[in-house]
Amino acid sequence: MSKTLLIYLQHELGSFRMDDSQAGRLAELLPTWRVVNAHTEAEFLSVLPDAVVVCCWTFRQEWFTLAPRLRVVSTPAAGKDYFSVQWPSGVEHWNGGFHGALMAETAVGMLLGMTRGLLPAVTTYRRKSWPRPELDAMMRPLAGSRVTICGFGKIGRHIGKLLKVFGVRLWGVSAHEHPAPDFFDKYDKCFVINDLNVILPKTDHLVLVLPRTPETDNFLDAERIALLPRHATVCNLGRGNAIDESALVEALSAGRLGGACLDVQATEPLPSQSPLRKCPNLWLFPHSSALSPNYMDLYADEVAERVTNLAQ
Repeated sequence: MSKTLLIYLQHELGSFRMDDSQAGRLAELLPTWRVVNAHTEAEFLSVLPDAVVVCCWTFRQEWFTLAPRLRVVSTPAAGKDYFSVQWPSGVEHWNGGFHGALMAETAVGMLLGMTRGLLPAVTTYRRKSWPRPELDAMMRPLAGSRVTICGFGKIGRHIGKLLKVFGVRLWGVSAHEHPAPDFFDKYDKCFVINDLNVILPKTDHLVLVLPRTPETDNFLDAERIALLPRHATVCNLGRGNAIDESALVEALSAGRLGGACLDVQATEPLPSQSPLRKCPNLWLFPHSSALSPNYMDLYADEVAERVTNLAQ
């Protein structure tokens, strides 16, 4: 009897919804498995008792009792905080690890948008007929600038590797010491969090790709923001808890920072009356840094590889 891999990945966004052709791709990659793509919760629950692997956006605690054969619950989401369930013994929990290439392009776009004046030209100065003096005062080259990436794991390293194409100098910051990746040159170096206050004053662009943990709450607080140069920019593509948003708004409003791009916020969706929405030189994105038509294809490839290893 073949093992069952059950998919329940319905979503309002097309990028986050697995269609039948993508499920068929997964079935081709796992020819010895029965792959079922459920389109409704009722269909999902009817197959759950046979499932060995479940791919889903949500999983309820009571569903574990309905799945005696279950060995793996897999989600495309990168964040370890995505599910709020107690995992039974013998059931593994897999998060997606394929986001780096997509998010790296978004991070580069954010930095180029700010440094080369693209974002302010079409937002802040869109009503000015010829804002050359304004852009002249703020445009800088990305090449040769110092980019500090906090959260220098799999996603952070994808971002760093792509940024090296633009000639930046990288500092990677992690909770623990790690060897430098092979794309580093003599201008690049890895640090630990305890070094952060020393390197922030020399940072031109700060990129946050941090997970949501108690240790990352208000990671970028008023004290650390004050250490950044006035021209520095901040990008957050990790979790919204990492920034003291009030301190960020205050610094940007006072002209003590060059700009910020936030793909994530402390409260999502962002309330319409949030001070972030009226803050100068702040560009907001709706937690969308990994959106792409091939999102589920990348996930299917990753799941197929991991399930193959599981079966061995």
